[in-house]
Amino acid sequence: WIGIRSIMKKEYKENGFVILDNFLPKEQYDRIVEICRDATYEEVDQIRPGRYETWETPEDDFFPSIDEDYMAHMWGSSEVSNSEEVQNMFSEHIKPLVIELTNGQAGKFMHQTNRYKRNGKDFLRLHYDDYMGLCGYVFYVGQYQWKYDWGGLLQMRVDNDIKTIVPNANRLVLMNHSLRMGHWVTPTNTWAKEDRYTLTGFCIDKDRELPETWKKRKDQKIEQ
Repeated sequence: WIGIRSIMKKEYKENGFVILDNFLPKEQYDRIVEICRDATYEEVDQIRPGRYETWETPEDDFFPSIDEDYMAHMWGSSEVSNSEEVQNMFSEHIKPLVIELTNGQAGKFMHQTNRYKRNGKDFLRLHYDDYMGLCGYVFYVGQYQWKYDWGGLLQMRVDNDIKTIVPNANRLVLMNHSLRMGHWVTPTNTWAKEDRYTLTGFCIDKDRELPETWKKRKDQKIEQ
C-alpha cells in the first residue's frame, strides 16, 4: 500500500491526475447511487463572456479564442451535496487522499453534484480550474458499465497531448489544478443508457480566503 501511494503521488505531481477504480465498497456505493438518482436537480446554465481573454493561451492554437464565450450546461442538486451519507463518504474516503496528495495544504473544501442528462445538450467547455482550488476531485456515479461513445467524456490537455477519461461507475479522479491543465466535458449522447452523475469538489489552502466562485451556486456545500 505504501508503494501504491508513492506511485499515486508521482502520477498526481507529474501527470496532473490520478484514477482510482472500484473506489467504494459495493454496499456504500449502491447507496450513493440511490441518493443521486432520487434527488431533485435544478438547471445550471452558465455563459461567461471574457473568460477566454482571462485564460488566453496564445501558445496553443487549439485553445478557444478570446472572442468566444465560456459556456456550461448541467443540473445541480443541493440535496446530494448536503446528504449526511455523502459527506461522511467524502470525509472517510476522499478527504484523506486529497490531504496526502497536497502534502497537508488542503484545508477548505467545496462540494457540488452535477447531472449531465443524456440529451446531447449538457457539457462543459474548455476551462482552467486553478482559480477554484489547488486540487479537485470527480467521482462518477452510475449503474452501468459506461461505453466509449456514450459521451460525457472528461478530456484534458496534458503535455501537448489530449487525455480522455471515461466516466465509469465508482471511479474517482483526483486532479492537480495547480498544474493549470485545460479540460472539458463532452455532451452525454442520447443513446447512453443513463445520465452522467458526478460528485465534484475542490480544495484550497487552509489559510486562503474562500474564492467568490465558491459562493455562486446554490447547490454547493462548503466545508471549512
